[in-house]
Amino acid sequence: MMSQRLIVVYCGLLMSISAFSVDITLPAFPAMMAQFSTGFAQVQWTVTAYIFAAGCGQLVWGSVSDRYGRKITLAFGLSGLLVGQFLAVFAPNIELLLLARVLQGLGAASAIVICRAILRDLFSGRELARNMAMASAVFAVGPMLAPLLGAVIIDLVGWRYIFVGLACLTAVLIVMLAFFRETLAEPNVHALRPARIRSNMAALFSHPQSCFFLIVSTLAMAFMLLILTGAPAVYETEFGITGLAFAGLFAIHGVGIICGQFINRRLINSMGVIGAVVVSSAVMAVMSGLYLALAVGDLLVVFLLPILFAIPNGAYLVFYSNATSLVLDPHHERAGFAASLFGFVSQLGGALLVSVLVIFGNDNAVGMATLMFALAVVMLAAVAVRYGRKQPVREV
Repeated sequence: MMSQRLIVVYCGLLMSISAFSVDITLPAFPAMMAQFSTGFAQVQWTVTAYIFAAGCGQLVWGSVSDRYGRKITLAFGLSGLLVGQFLAVFAPNIELLLLARVLQGLGAASAIVICRAILRDLFSGRELARNMAMASAVFAVGPMLAPLLGAVIIDLVGWRYIFVGLACLTAVLIVMLAFFRETLAEPNVHALRPARIRSNMAALFSHPQSCFFLIVSTLAMAFMLLILTGAPAVYETEFGITGLAFAGLFAIHGVGIICGQFINRRLINSMGVIGAVVVSSAVMAVMSGLYLALAVGDLLVVFLLPILFAIPNGAYLVFYSNATSLVLDPHHERAGFAASLFGFVSQLGGALLVSVLVIFGNDNAVGMATLMFALAVVMLAAVAVRYGRKQPVREV
């Protein structure tokens, strides 16, 4: 059976499958557009549809895992993800590819929710935040390697084999479940009853700390999605960079995420979880402001873009992983449901917000930077008002 440390690593791998499933497809956009004779907006929906489905799916899996256990629920969810990946391999048109991405998102939602519930089963307080940060550091390897790996696969055997590789990774995670011990102490036989779901929702939204970080985490998710969906277009339109060159530059973004999580553990130890949230929101605001100033002044050069994206990426992961801990920590008795609602609200809310914001332009540097800066300033202002000098700090 897995030790606690190995369980944390496994949770990081579960977190990574969702980001990996998105980032590895980014270099495939031009090939998909060519094969299906469609535009960038339609192909970009392979990301948005996945995010929407993963957000909606999270609303279900948490309560199911509270009722039947983390292990069996995760086995069903990962099996659904595997089916969606095989469908994508053989999709004859963009419509069926989008359906496959929806199935993948629904299945991957189980991994996103249950890994957080597992960590809440095992830890609380600062230990929860530290281990959430450790799992996020494992997760961060995905965004760094996925685009580069995707570009290599596309160059060697074609974009469809991306989903063959993802299916192999999912199969490995399913096999690893054999060595996983159940962390839910006692299944809740009432977890799926409407009355219990209503009471759980009321408890979560009525808790000031959980409710606040549920809302601001939605803004943080939108911030990340702006980078994720806008970066391919900006690299191409501003500098003509696509394919393997884009993937190599995009991989640098993940370095910022990994560094951010190691810094996060130090921030938690030195200034607490709230302090880490304040610092990370300030970094996002400063870096997106710098990006906007360079874009407006026509001073952008290609080697600056990975830096301008990597540092906010790292700050986002610090913010989001700590927000996750702050939402879940007060709700040990309903950890699965809390993880579900957190994932549903933050991911679906972020995707909806970005779907509206991109109307104002996320396919060029100025438009992308403007949207990022606006979100970052709102996040920083919200945290500053909530935890300013007149507001006592309440640690987890």
